[in-house]
Amino acid sequence: MPIGKYGLAAAKGMDKLGWHWWPAPNAIASRKFKNRPACRRYGACESGCPTGAKASTDFTHWRDAIAAGVVLVTGARVRQLTVDNRGLVTGAEYVDRDGVVRHQAAGVTVLAANGTGTPRLLLNSTSEQFPDGLANSSGLVGKRLMVHPYASVYGTYEDELETWLGPSGQALQSMQFYETDTSRGFVRGAKWNLMPTGGPLTHTLWEPGDDWREGFGPAFHTRLRTTLGRYTEWGITTEDLPEDHNEVVLDPDATDSDGLPVPRVRYTISENTDRMLKFHVERAAEAHRAAGATSVLTVPVVRDSGWHLLGTARMRTDPATSVVDEYGRAHDVPNLFVIDGSVFVTSTGVNPTATIMAVALRAMRHLADHRRNQPAAD
Repeated sequence: MPIGKYGLAAAKGMDKLGWHWWPAPNAIASRKFKNRPACRRYGACESGCPTGAKASTDFTHWRDAIAAGVVLVTGARVRQLTVDNRGLVTGAEYVDRDGVVRHQAAGVTVLAANGTGTPRLLLNSTSEQFPDGLANSSGLVGKRLMVHPYASVYGTYEDELETWLGPSGQALQSMQFYETDTSRGFVRGAKWNLMPTGGPLTHTLWEPGDDWREGFGPAFHTRLRTTLGRYTEWGITTEDLPEDHNEVVLDPDATDSDGLPVPRVRYTISENTDRMLKFHVERAAEAHRAAGATSVLTVPVVRDSGWHLLGTARMRTDPATSVVDEYGRAHDVPNLFVIDGSVFVTSTGVNPTATIMAVALRAMRHLADHRRNQPAAD
């Protein structure tokens, strides 16, 4: 996608510092592709693409799958995966939106509920064969949650940079400080992504660290004149590392509207990640100033981040130290596959969707190629 005026300004600042950058990938059609039109740069990516250029499974996969005969059941809340006396999964028991409990039988079951949903379902699927939860002989189901703690560094510029123009995803990214350099006081690193800051409503309703109501009244026009089109963000995606104390467990008391135990998340930012965040925030502020920012505002940790939920069903060849093998097959249950972000052994410092898709494709190709020898429930 075009990097725009704000991307060009940031790139010049990075060049001045001698730091690397490149135009960033986005899952958005830059030209007509199959049934999807090209992006028209509305900037409404996060609230719903008016043209359908932004990739989402309803456009990219489900329509073709349904045309090929796949049945999609929406509103189904899975209670547990059922097993037979051989320890094979026989399917999923779920509650529909009328409150009726149903069972979907399956010879092979593929689970893709990501870093909180997958461990929740596995831990809730107890039986005589699996008293500690399905596929949990290692005791690692739910352990080592990683969430990519995220920092934002905002720069205000005098020039009109059109930061209201779409797409609302990243224009540039940088791996300048991605690899380990122990002289910084931590291991691993982070990806930077340069983001626009949206239209008038965004700027009047929200300002990092402020009461949102301050965007109205006398401050309304002042804020718009200062920030609209002139405000951009370097976002910091850190490589969160796997630690046993960060975990997903079943809440002993709280339940959802169908009476199922909800997941309880226990998570603390590690000392390594905390040091990483501080270092990268300082460098991103330098990058803004080098690009000509007149002021810089930092948010050391974005409170409502943690969108990337990874690591709670670890992939490895050793059953004693992992939940699934290198193809996503559960060590304990040979007809159960996990193909989501829960299988990650580290979070990496980048957005995980493309990797999740690659891992899923590899796993399902392997399943298809070896289907004749694949154990299956009756």
